[in-house]
Amino acid sequence: MKKHLLQAVCLLAAIALCTACSVTRSQQGPGMIVTFSNGIKGKKVYVIRARTANGVFFPTPGSLGPDKNPMTGGATMGAAPDGRALPQWVEFDWTEWPYPAPPPPTEPSALQAWNDRVDLLTRTLPHKRARVAVQSRVPQDVIDEVLASNRQRAPRALPDKMLWVYFIWYETGIKLRWKLKSSCCGLLREGGDELAP
Repeated sequence: MKKHLLQAVCLLAAIALCTACSVTRSQQGPGMIVTFSNGIKGKKVYVIRARTANGVFFPTPGSLGPDKNPMTGGATMGAAPDGRALPQWVEFDWTEWPYPAPPPPTEPSALQAWNDRVDLLTRTLPHKRARVAVQSRVPQDVIDEVLASNRQRAPRALPDKMLWVYFIWYETGIKLRWKLKSSCCGLLREGGDELAP
């Protein structure tokens, strides 16, 4: 009996391992490092949620204050550090807050009125939504360079070439920029939307 139980456990483990391997292979892609920034003067962008075409939630930066140079500021994170394929698109939901916000009062008697105004503003701010194409905007030869670099990297090391994707909020909508960067040589190529001066 114990022998059959052990065989059954080994069979289930083998099936689980094969399933995990097939899922990993199907998600092969260049991966990307993402920077979110805000080019809207006098507004703070609060990103509520983001999702991809296949319904997977995408990382969000929380709130973004305005930045004079959105390509150098903002919040940066690995959105697909495990080498997943680029999303077809990312859909963002956000609100825009006045910036800078008035500080809360120091007097306890005035604090409740201030909190009530903030709560009212939170309920009345319009929620915005936009879908940004990603996969179709990055040239295939750039993706191929990153994939080749991923295949050539040493175990437990970062690849030499990485794809950086920038989502930048403006009054006219969300702009997308991409950069191909090398650890030895810096910026190799870039493209995407033209940004406001």
